Amino acid sequence: MTDSSLTWAETRALIRSDMERVVLHLRADSLMHRIYYTLLPGFQVLLWYRVSRYLYLRGHRHTARLISLLALYLTNAEIPPTTSIGSSALIAHASGVTVFARVGARLTIYGQGGFGGGFGEDDIGAGPGYAVVGDDVTIAFGARAFGAVHIGDGAKFGPGAQTTRDVPAGALVMWPQSRIIGGDAQPASNGP
Repeated sequence: MTDSSLTWAETRALIRSDMERVVLHLRADSLMHRIYYTLLPGFQVLLWYRVSRYLYLRGHRHTARLISLLALYLTNAEIPPTTSIGSSALIAHASGVTVFARVGARLTIYGQGGFGGGFGEDDIGAGPGYAVVGDDVTIAFGARAFGAVHIGDGAKFGPGAQTTRDVPAGALVMWPQSRIIGGDAQPASNGP
């Protein structure tokens, strides 16, 4: 399946794969759980993204952008129909998530994070300013990759981590150490 030839059956299969990922993540599977999971903002944004992406690729660009905008208002997460996301995506907390990228399978975003935007209009294969992201990438709370960067398979971003550079496969991107300035706090010692 190529993204440009995405059929409605393939779109439904992608939506099902997203639901299965939610079920695995939350470790409960019953009809009532699935109804509840369907209402979660993280699943809702992916559901409406999948529908808007299908319409966008079929040439219904205004309708696709309208659905994407409504999903933004509903979930506070922005995933435009120009983005491409592989199967089994998981957005644990939708608030503040932005995805402007071509993303592989099994993406995990925990909230307030995402990809793309911020620097220049370079096109490295995903669109102007969009990142190219591999499979099995995990983005912790507040982590972001800005601009047209490559993120390798299995890369993990720690909470608050940010990058404007390419990240190799399997790498861990961490934040700079915080500094405490002022107050009565004593610096922590590194030993006994």
